[in-house]
Amino acid sequence: MALAALAGGPLRATLPQQPGAAREEEVRARQQNQRAREPEPNTREPEVRERQPETKTQARPEEHPAPRQESQPLAPRAEPERQNPRPEPQHLAPRAEPEHPESRAAPGHPGPKPAPGPQPKARVIVVPPETVVRTHNGGEIHRGPGGVLREVRTPSGAVIHYAPDGLRRVEVARPDGRVFVAAPNGRGGYVQRPYKAFGQPYFQRTVVTRGGASVMVYRPWVRQGVTYNVYLPCRYYRPAFYTWTCRPWPRPVHYPWGWAGRPWFGYYRGWYTPYPYYVSPIFWLTDFMVAVTLEDAYQARLDSEAAMAPPPPPTVGLTPDVRDAIADEVQRQVQQEQEQEQEQATNQGYPPPAGPPPLFSDNVSRIFMVYASVPAYLGGKEFFLSEGDVLQLRGAPPANAAYADVTVLASRTPACPKGSVVSVSLQDLQEMQNHMQATIDQGLGTLQAQQGQEGLPPVPAQNLGASNAPYAASIQPDPNAAAELAQVAQDASQSGQAVLSQAPATPATPPPPAPPTRSLTLGMGVDEVHSILGTPRQSASMGAKLIEVYPNFKVTYVNGRVTDIQ
Repeated sequence: MALAALAGGPLRATLPQQPGAAREEEVRARQQNQRAREPEPNTREPEVRERQPETKTQARPEEHPAPRQESQPLAPRAEPERQNPRPEPQHLAPRAEPEHPESRAAPGHPGPKPAPGPQPKARVIVVPPETVVRTHNGGEIHRGPGGVLREVRTPSGAVIHYAPDGLRRVEVARPDGRVFVAAPNGRGGYVQRPYKAFGQPYFQRTVVTRGGASVMVYRPWVRQGVTYNVYLPCRYYRPAFYTWTCRPWPRPVHYPWGWAGRPWFGYYRGWYTPYPYYVSPIFWLTDFMVAVTLEDAYQARLDSEAAMAPPPPPTVGLTPDVRDAIADEVQRQVQQEQEQEQEQATNQGYPPPAGPPPLFSDNVSRIFMVYASVPAYLGGKEFFLSEGDVLQLRGAPPANAAYADVTVLASRTPACPKGSVVSVSLQDLQEMQNHMQATIDQGLGTLQAQQGQEGLPPVPAQNLGASNAPYAASIQPDPNAAAELAQVAQDASQSGQAVLSQAPATPATPPPPAPPTRSLTLGMGVDEVHSILGTPRQSASMGAKLIEVYPNFKVTYVNGRVTDIQ
């Protein structure tokens, strides 16, 4: 489980060089048109069904959904004239659902959304079985298909999770209700403990990073015997600030992020590039959220002491339509928080939030960004999604489902290519939603703190300010969280090694056949070279000419094709 806070200060400094005026005009038109949206249909509670026998299930829509009866989408707003790039500010309401799965309201629209129809049915998901070995000292070793190590459970109750990419995570649940989740070196993680406010149960998480400790609040919600932790903001901003966040800025804003020299940005080079400029705070928040997600994942690799081999070069990075879909989800969550703030203000904090989370109650298309390795299933086989992958869930899951079908909109690895429809646990999807909302909250705080600086437009004084949520008014970070996480990680590491040392030898799995040897040739594309040599150590771009330096090669491209190899 990745950490939801940056290690260090706010994200700032110099933006990498972007394409010229044509690219900027394209981005401007896409961002401006992206903001013209008709309101979403009213959300509704999911149909209540009797509890089914325990099974792992997921949602699949009916083959012939009922025709849409709600309002039709508005025609696209005309694009502004080039000589007048200042869009008229308008309040941004949520977008209407397109009637046809392939229709688009305007350039930059995030893509297909389903018309609400009958409640989707649940179907059985085939999850490959695990092999469990019990050791003499009371420990357990769990292995997946092919003998891959998945979990080690120690006699003291610690669970050490192993991801296929080498990441490890330690979890320990104590009898007093506290839960410790730590990196194997003990330098990061969180301590969760229960508390009550207004007679309702909540969880407080003290999150520890290299930058210090912060606190987050979650509420438990039980569905079909499964408890989902649902993120809640610790503070709410003024309603006018949320409105300002969803409106266009008077003029495009260039913001110096300062990521060019950071290791995480180089690690994900080719997959993610920020917008060259921003016409509204929503797009700024989108880049903030994506950057925090990737930087947290990179730091988690370091804390897990996992090998930092160059990631597989993606065939395509985050395309404009996928990034615009993420921006739509960011806007939806900002407006959702504004509605929560208004409800809290109207009721003076009573009653606190209690119903189903939006994932289960809103029959709309939702976008998720994977922040850590997550299992997915297709045709009885198990795959793993990785940080930065983007998923789309179309409609609320049925009442008796534990899994949901999601469409892969973007993928960094070939295991789950773009367009795949895979099954993902609803608990994992809720945690992705939690991580995104927590990161957006962090971005809102940074946006308010840095308004009027580094090119960001100032926020009107009457829109500034925030107030603590009633259910989180008195919580403080646990003072000993860092020391306790370090001790938990140390104890789990020692006892985990003891369990593994008692395991019987597993038959060796023959290595996969080596890929055919490929040679560099003139005329190859950039992606083809990366698939052979990996990530370059250095690169320099001069218009149509690109030079990349590797340990044993220097490759020159002109217009994206190799023209010289040294």
